[in-house]
Amino acid sequence: MQENKINIKKENGKTFIHCQIRKKWIILTPEEKVRQFLIDYFVTSLQYPLNYISVEKQIKVNQLKKRYDIVVYNQELQAHILVECKANSITINHDTLKQLLNYNISIAAPFLMISNGTQHHIFELNEGQFKQIDKLPSRFEIFT
Repeated sequence: MQENKINIKKENGKTFIHCQIRKKWIILTPEEKVRQFLIDYFVTSLQYPLNYISVEKQIKVNQLKKRYDIVVYNQELQAHILVECKANSITINHDTLKQLLNYNISIAAPFLMISNGTQHHIFELNEGQFKQIDKLPSRFEIFT
């Protein structure tokens, strides 16, 4: 198992967190905190390879430019997990789930996750069926 890689620093009155994926310091917002702790969980606990995780990339959703939070790709470089991160103060509800589903029109990942750091909801899309599940697929289910 890899070591925890959460690094935080204060500089000029601002707090920053280091992103392992983007390899740079990012201002620590409540949403960024959730994003970075999930990335750390994916890498250290679930052992997803760091180089198969993408963060904050632009996509088109209904002709609008949007940015997804996290996508985990499989070995064939197909999107496998789409993650939407919200600040801890944001309640996960129908609107946040709708946002995740709209983003997945462009991404087409079979697993979806939405988290505010406290509430975590995971879904599986399989042959047109949409169901909530208890956990994300293991590293060995994605990277065989």
